[in-house]
Amino acid sequence: MFTDSFYGGPSCTLIDPNNKYAIVAGKHLTLWDCYEGNNKLTKFETEQFCWIERLRLINENTIQILLDPWFQYSAIWELTVSNKSLFKISDFIKYKNLPYTDNIVW
Repeated sequence: MFTDSFYGGPSCTLIDPNNKYAIVAGKHLTLWDCYEGNNKLTKFETEQFCWIERLRLINENTIQILLDPWFQYSAIWELTVSNKSLFKISDFIKYKNLPYTDNIVW
């Protein structure tokens, strides 16, 4: 269990099916992991990596992250949990200048 605070509250969460890590995201992303028996919290937030909208599990070690589609830096990022490697896959401009919708296809 971990404690963190989010501006406006978190927007999404993901718990590893094997309980090795948990991710809570919103204005920033917080990763709690217990790889190799070490419990650690890691916070990810920069000017271009914030306002996380959605998370999806690619495999047991890889998470894809969608930033708010109406945010100026909207993009899809990928996090490798075991080594905490975070990198941008692509910009996500599909919804720029369109009205808000809950049905985001990414």
